[in-house]
Amino acid sequence: MAERIEVIGVGPDGRLATELPGDVSLVAGGARHLERFAPPGVATCVIGGDLDQVAGALDAAVGTAVVLASGDPGWFGIVRRLGRDLGADRLRVHPAPSSVAGAFAAIGLPWEDATVVSAHGRAPGAAIAAALVAPKVAVLTAPDRSPAWLAHTLLAAGCGPRTVVVASRLGHDDAVVQRTDLAGAVDLEVADPNVVLVLDEARLARIGAATVRGHGPVGLPWARDADAFEHRDGQVSKPEVRALALARLGAGPGRLLWDVGCGSGSVAVEAAGLGAGVIAVDRDADQVARTRANADRFGVGVGVVHGPAPAVLADLPDPDAVFVGGGGPDLAAVLDLVLARTRDRVVVALATLERAGPVLARFDAAGWDAGGELVQVQDLRPLADGHRLVPRNPVLLICGGRRP
Repeated sequence: MAERIEVIGVGPDGRLATELPGDVSLVAGGARHLERFAPPGVATCVIGGDLDQVAGALDAAVGTAVVLASGDPGWFGIVRRLGRDLGADRLRVHPAPSSVAGAFAAIGLPWEDATVVSAHGRAPGAAIAAALVAPKVAVLTAPDRSPAWLAHTLLAAGCGPRTVVVASRLGHDDAVVQRTDLAGAVDLEVADPNVVLVLDEARLARIGAATVRGHGPVGLPWARDADAFEHRDGQVSKPEVRALALARLGAGPGRLLWDVGCGSGSVAVEAAGLGAGVIAVDRDADQVARTRANADRFGVGVGVVHGPAPAVLADLPDPDAVFVGGGGPDLAAVLDLVLARTRDRVVVALATLERAGPVLARFDAAGWDAGGELVQVQDLRPLADGHRLVPRNPVLLICGGRRP
């Protein structure tokens, strides 16, 4: 059994974070790292798809084993898996600058305010969500989650203008840094490995100094008054309804949401303010314009798609949660698609009680648990030398979760 496992980072400049120990008996790493750094005559193990085999080889090694990993092995790297399988107390980790640090350095940008996500070996929703909502994002890619895939997905999701920087093969003689926009990135030819920076430069200029969290200013209010949003004839979710809907949806960083029938976009804007990536959809071009204007007013990133649901939903990435605020004639078809593709939560706002039964039946048929909550708000208004309560129109929220 290996008494010590040295996990050594290889920086974007191609240098090791520390020298290999003289008593190393096994070196594990990617093929390119082994070719360059493994000492002659020392046993090697290529890190590929079968990490169980790698862990077994390291565990069986005699004396000191070495693992070579790109950048900082503790940041979206192999340290988590090795610590779980072999014990963190056996690891000595030597981090090098990450590829993300190298990419930002290549274009002269600070990155303490960046959001960093990985699409490598993980479900892609969090990467898409971050690129939609945050103004400065680094995405660690994979061959099947390429810069072209990311750009195509963001365009389909209605993402606004972005500068895209792709840094390929940092630390090699053929390193390339390419700068374009989302449309240009769809056809960009890049080599592996690479990292993608997605920058909302207009919003970055407005934000200015770094914030505590990458997606925007700290302490953004939510459940704003309806009049804070540009809207048409009162077609905007009221603050109390919006607050409950956002709580039921679990809006927050790393979550990808749809707002179907978004109207003024108040739910989408406030979900984005809480850190969620949101795709807002509406068939009405004027409402789409209002959603974009409201997102811009409050300085948040929201993907906006113009078109009728459910047809326009087909090309969108699968969401974690969905808010259905427009209960038009196609509600049944919209729900069928949404319930088939959503990961965990769906909230439907209804203005009439008659729709509640059919909606609940559709949840049940799709294998979801659901219930209803009537949101009734009464405003305090002066009356003579006292006050009276003035009721608003109630709204029924049907909230559902996928059965375990």
